[in-house]
Amino acid sequence: MRIKIRAKIIGSTMLVVMVSLLFSSYITYTYMSRILQEQAVKDNMTKLAQTSSSLTRMQDRLVKTAETIIADPEINARIVSKPGATLEMSYFNKVAVLKQLQRFVALDSSLLNIMIVNPDKVVFSNYSGYESYYEEYLKEDWLQPFLSGTNETRFSAIHPLVNFNGVRDVISYVTPYRNWEDKSSGSSYFLIIEMKKDEIDKVFSESSKDFQRIILRGGDGRIIFDTNREEASESANVSSDDVISIRYDAMREGWSQEAYISKQKLYESFRPILLFYLLIVIGGLMFILLIVPTFIFNFTKPITQLARAMRKVSVGELNTNVLIRSGDEMEVLGEGFNRMVNELDAWMKSSMREQEIKRNMQINLLLSEINPHFIYNTLNTVIYLSHAGRNKDTITITKALIAILQDTIKTGEDAFFSTLDEEMNLVVQYIHIQQYRYPDRFRVEWAIPDRLRSCVVLRLMIQPLVENALVHGIFNLEEEGVIRISALAQENTLCVTVTDNGIGLDADSSHYHVSQRHSANSGQTKGIGLANIRERIAFHYGDKYGLDLTSQPSSGTSVTIRIPLRTGEQPD
Repeated sequence: MRIKIRAKIIGSTMLVVMVSLLFSSYITYTYMSRILQEQAVKDNMTKLAQTSSSLTRMQDRLVKTAETIIADPEINARIVSKPGATLEMSYFNKVAVLKQLQRFVALDSSLLNIMIVNPDKVVFSNYSGYESYYEEYLKEDWLQPFLSGTNETRFSAIHPLVNFNGVRDVISYVTPYRNWEDKSSGSSYFLIIEMKKDEIDKVFSESSKDFQRIILRGGDGRIIFDTNREEASESANVSSDDVISIRYDAMREGWSQEAYISKQKLYESFRPILLFYLLIVIGGLMFILLIVPTFIFNFTKPITQLARAMRKVSVGELNTNVLIRSGDEMEVLGEGFNRMVNELDAWMKSSMREQEIKRNMQINLLLSEINPHFIYNTLNTVIYLSHAGRNKDTITITKALIAILQDTIKTGEDAFFSTLDEEMNLVVQYIHIQQYRYPDRFRVEWAIPDRLRSCVVLRLMIQPLVENALVHGIFNLEEEGVIRISALAQENTLCVTVTDNGIGLDADSSHYHVSQRHSANSGQTKGIGLANIRERIAFHYGDKYGLDLTSQPSSGTSVTIRIPLRTGEQPD
């Protein structure tokens, strides 16, 4: 008894419902975790906002101090390097500036050092006796972007500073400014205010208890401060599997805070419930891994067989069959598939035979024999030459006619293609006949490189163009006509051009000659015209290639054929 596929689908649905019940525990776990995380983020964003407020006040204090120093006319007047100034005068200026800067440091306990660097690299500071140290200090890597004007922020990262108390970690506020007391120089002065790193520590001392790590970044993305200083030289990225990361950007100078909350600490109070739900999830996953794969495999095996067979059929393997013994609708579907493929194979073979017959008929029509009028007129010319006693000319024109007739009765692939050299020989024979019939009326010039003569081209491709040039352009001229036949290779394309100096065509005539197939006239070969050549190019090579015609009345006509560049082989 066959089991209906409907029964199988019902069974699968029941299994999905059972599994969904197990997954509800996972959904609950995820939902509660998300709520807890969102609440933690909200609370800690408030703490970061408080920290940001303290940092902003600290920034404002530094900025106001800098503005006061920059606006002090006495300081600005004394730091200008004056030509001819004595050492004594320079010394007293430094001492006066030192005392002024010491007052600013005394008023703000967070400041450690204030320096002003004039365009001559002379340093004025609230400390004396550090001239040699300041020379090296100005060469330190962290300061160079500020001095060159390429730094995007005015605050540096933490760096060491040497003073009489030893080496201290500081954060520098560096700003260039224009000294209006210096009338002779347009260069910038630099004000450097060194703030103790301990001030940053105080700001983060309280909030750091709630976070695993806090990173303070400058406007250029550099780390200014890190609560885990020993890791500051390493990557500031923290694994998202262990922490919840939040960011606070509403700060001046482009500063931002990155805080990381430990998931372990956050979930500590909630861990027993989470573990319970985790056990439910693991149990559900184990059930699925043990039961569902086998069931699904047996159910989908026939579908997989059909899919593989369809892929084979899609690439042309029409001898494909499937064997399904499932006892349900899938077996009926497999049998129907086999019948369809067999019928498709038979139809394809029949269609291919019909297409081949149509193809040969079409080519034979396109490459039909020479028009009887042309043969009649040529034979009349032979009789005339014989009566005139011009036996050699009679032999020459007869051989040329035989060569043309032989070319029209080729079969197989030779009926469709030839080499460029063979086409040239055919045109030469045709020209011999026409020059006997119309002596001294035209001449032919060749410009075909020897390396292109072995290229494979369509048979009867050039001769119709020469015929058109004679009939429609040269024979109506009073002076001697010139036909130029050339070929060149452009990348993977062979271009063959036939140009004449005949009477030319207007726009309507040009379109007519390209789009219409003419009947024979006045003793010319049957109308294997431009439209005929264009259709054969499209048939063999596709729409990418074709035929181009340009013509101007009284200026001549040029026809160019574009086909694939192939040598030594027949096209597919």
